[in-house]
Amino acid sequence: MDRSSAPRHRTRLAQSAIRLLYSATAGSLYDRVVVRGAFPLFGGHMPELLIEQGRAAADDAGAMPVLDMPVGTGVFAAPTALLHSGLVAGVDIAGGMVTQAKKTAEDSGAFNLSVVQADAHHLPFADDSFGAVVSSNGLQVIPDAKTALRELVRVLSPGKRLYLSVVTLPVGAALSRGSSGRLPVVLSSSAGIVDALIDSGLSVASVKRERLALLAEAVKPVRPNPELGRLAVTPAGEP
Repeated sequence: MDRSSAPRHRTRLAQSAIRLLYSATAGSLYDRVVVRGAFPLFGGHMPELLIEQGRAAADDAGAMPVLDMPVGTGVFAAPTALLHSGLVAGVDIAGGMVTQAKKTAEDSGAFNLSVVQADAHHLPFADDSFGAVVSSNGLQVIPDAKTALRELVRVLSPGKRLYLSVVTLPVGAALSRGSSGRLPVVLSSSAGIVDALIDSGLSVASVKRERLALLAEAVKPVRPNPELGRLAVTPAGEP
């Protein structure tokens, strides 16, 4: 294997591991352990805040579709779909999660939630397709998160918002901004996440820390803005 192909090979291996792990836990285990256990423990009011992000996304999208990626078990996408008059598309790389999300949609009556299995690095949608994009607690476990983030921005309509949440151990807060920018998302500080959003072409509207969870809203400019400034963010506990 040559050096140029090594990163792609590592990404594919990581994707396979994620696909298997999340498919295996997609039943009641994931919601019980992660959503109802880990989210409140590490993210405080994160579950309620994710519901609020979904409500805001449904409002912001207007008549356009909403994208939820990764959709997981659909526990947050289904409430978004119930609040939205149009289509909500859920995407996940794990087949088990897709199956469970479809069941969640059916059980909750969210018949406008359509779930497909797809790679976050190659979303099967046209440019500017969605009136809002939601990415809940997934970017920190997606290999090559920068490419995945660029894909989310690509399919987001100009003038519309990305609603992001991640759980991180903000080691990057102790490093220089340049050094922290090379860390994986799961170790990023708030400033590192903001930099990643801006580097992907977004304008950051708000950032909130809730324990180890970070929730952000960012807007895709109607026109690219090369002079886009960087938001100075200093949440409690981070330098």
